[in-house]
Amino acid sequence: MTEQQRLSPLVEGAFMALITAVIGALAIWFLPVKFLVDFIWGIPIIVITKRYDLRTGLLTVGATFFITALIAGPVMTLILLMELAPLAAAYAMLFKYKKSPGTTLVVGVVVSIISDLITVLGYFYLMDVLIVPTEQELRAHVEQFVSLYTGLGMDMNQARAMVETAIRLTLVLIPSTLAIVAVVRAFFTYIVAVRVMRRLNYKIDSLPPFSSWQIPWYSVWVLIAGLVMSLAGDYYKLGAVAAIGKNMVFISSPLFFIIGLSVGTYFFRKWKIPKWSKALLIIIAIINFSGTLVLFTLIGLFDPLVSFRTRWRKSADE
Repeated sequence: MTEQQRLSPLVEGAFMALITAVIGALAIWFLPVKFLVDFIWGIPIIVITKRYDLRTGLLTVGATFFITALIAGPVMTLILLMELAPLAAAYAMLFKYKKSPGTTLVVGVVVSIISDLITVLGYFYLMDVLIVPTEQELRAHVEQFVSLYTGLGMDMNQARAMVETAIRLTLVLIPSTLAIVAVVRAFFTYIVAVRVMRRLNYKIDSLPPFSSWQIPWYSVWVLIAGLVMSLAGDYYKLGAVAAIGKNMVFISSPLFFIIGLSVGTYFFRKWKIPKWSKALLIIIAIINFSGTLVLFTLIGLFDPLVSFRTRWRKSADE
């Protein structure tokens, strides 16, 4: 290997580290862009690892930390890396060794959830800041919400009861809310990474078309178990059991909604009805959004057991 060949990965890694550091500094300085930065921060690390090797990728992460720390300070840089670097490293290795899209996404989701937990602890122990809302912070705004609801014509007692219920539910659902945010980050980071690497002419396996997305039949037991635990916990005054059950329901419901939307997309494409009818159905679904949400969630809940699309294909073949 020539001297130029040895230097090329290091030079490119340093350039990628500079790009990643600038993106990270933007997230630290301008919090409103943090949501978008979450999806693109790790892309340079993923690309450099795919192009060369894991060692070069890790060196890029180290250089990124050093440059970002000079720009935005070591503490905030460390917290940013705790949140985003593990997902980037996991995807980098999985893309490098050409793992399947399903395996890559599952590992990415797990890593992202763990990273979020570590980040919450990092804020608390490194900066003495609790980034999740506390009961005292929520109760400080009780009167404002009560005034808002009474201004809309609601009875004072009803408004106060509604706000109290909302506060308790918000505190209980913090774990699943963090998990959902982590899942969204893992999914969109994967989508962006795949698009970038394809533009760089890397061959990456595709996810199945959205209209064919499915989940195993036993996944419905997550929601069922969550409902049972939630109801039993509330009835028998078992706070921990009820909290776990509510979080299981809250985190699994969006998954079933997505599967239901996938089923709906499949039939929407298969039905041979006029375009104006399809447009009308879309408008009705948007206007009655809450009903649409419930409908697709139920469809997604029953699809793993019934397999609507398979039954449709069999009936069409007959």
